[in-house]
Amino acid sequence: MALAVVALIGVAVGTVALVAPAVAATACPQCYGLSALDGSIYTDPDDERITRFYGTRMSHPRVLICAAPACYRRLGGGGEKGQAIRNWSLMLSPVGANETIATHELSHVEFHERLGSARGKVPHWFDEGLAVLISDDSRYLKPSSEGDRCRLPYEQASPIVDSDWRAMTAGGVDRPYLHAACVVSRWTSAHGGPAAVLDLIARLRDGADFQTTVAVPR
Repeated sequence: MALAVVALIGVAVGTVALVAPAVAATACPQCYGLSALDGSIYTDPDDERITRFYGTRMSHPRVLICAAPACYRRLGGGGEKGQAIRNWSLMLSPVGANETIATHELSHVEFHERLGSARGKVPHWFDEGLAVLISDDSRYLKPSSEGDRCRLPYEQASPIVDSDWRAMTAGGVDRPYLHAACVVSRWTSAHGGPAAVLDLIARLRDGADFQTTVAVPR
């Protein structure tokens, strides 16, 4: 029986590897050359920014960190600094192995974990803007001490809510993150901070519509 289970697991991992290397690497980091202590590593850190925003952490993803570009490509990565794999794991490229990028990806995982089946209701711009806000990414947001954190006029940022996110960010264009961060930070601040996001999650899980619930000003 044990041998049969091992065989089935092996077949499953092999099949997934053909479709999505990152998913297979999540199940078996060692199969992709990652080890616990040397070179490219995998770990499961606690992140203070996630806990500070939500009050607690519900997700416990595996984190795959590559020390070399070849490792990241082997996992299926591209030109991005990191990416979350649903609510299972996140992988970081050599240039993304820092607190800001790690927190950004952990934010996606935590948000998706809390949303559950309601995840599909949330547009990319909100998911990404929230990740920028939680990671406190100074590339896209002013310091919190300044009140309004937008780095561009809100009127220029607000059209992001009606955009095709994937088309706008194709080829590694990152300006949409600036727009999304502005809109999400403004909405969150106006509705009570982190509590507004927790309330949004609860409403979406109860069947509410995203557009009606969020209703950001254009």
